[in-house]
Amino acid sequence: MLARTMRMRDRAFPILIAVPMTVLLLTSCSSYGGGSNRSEPSITCDGVLATVVHRLRTDDTAGAIDSELDWLGDNCSAAYDIFVDYVSTKGMAEQFGPDDCDSLTQYIGRESIALLREDGLCSSGTSGSLADAPAVENQPGGGIAWNEAVGYAGTTQRVCGPLSGNGSSNDDVFLNLGRDYPDPERFQIVLWDVGGVEPISYGATLCTSGQITLYEGVAQIELQSASLVEIYE
Repeated sequence: MLARTMRMRDRAFPILIAVPMTVLLLTSCSSYGGGSNRSEPSITCDGVLATVVHRLRTDDTAGAIDSELDWLGDNCSAAYDIFVDYVSTKGMAEQFGPDDCDSLTQYIGRESIALLREDGLCSSGTSGSLADAPAVENQPGGGIAWNEAVGYAGTTQRVCGPLSGNGSSNDDVFLNLGRDYPDPERFQIVLWDVGGVEPISYGATLCTSGQITLYEGVAQIELQSASLVEIYE
């Protein structure tokens, strides 16, 4: 399979992403290059951008996407750059975990950020944006809500809440429910020495059970295995 390296604009974090693509001769049903006597549907930059994004999301990158991207690059530089920024940041988020959407504005445009938000690959706002939702909603399996946990310090409870942010230090992972770091009202799941976790969409409901402790006023449950965290998308 031929690999086509996406061209990138200069930015603070130079990353080169290669998207696998195969050159495919277009049939007469397509109007990318070559004419036809038949009346063809109008082709727009936004329409082709939506098509290649859908192909990437559905792992359909071994067919016409190569010619479609060539057409974007030749005719729609702005839409092409949106796709390139989306692809490069998507690869980072899938490898290292989602980032805050607002923090990405210094690197990429808002159109690319909107695509990442649709994929759940960047958080949807500033710290605490998820905390305004009623805590009793999305509480599968019983237990207490994330913002009630501080009142149960020293007891063993099942706690649930929406993922608002995450972080890591060496092999330790921190999952922040309800509010993101450094908000002291957040609830924190601490996974010691797990190395890392699979990407989790922001807003997904996480539940776990254990003894609730306080660290600098922040309620938390400490675990030794990521398998003890239940995820409800």
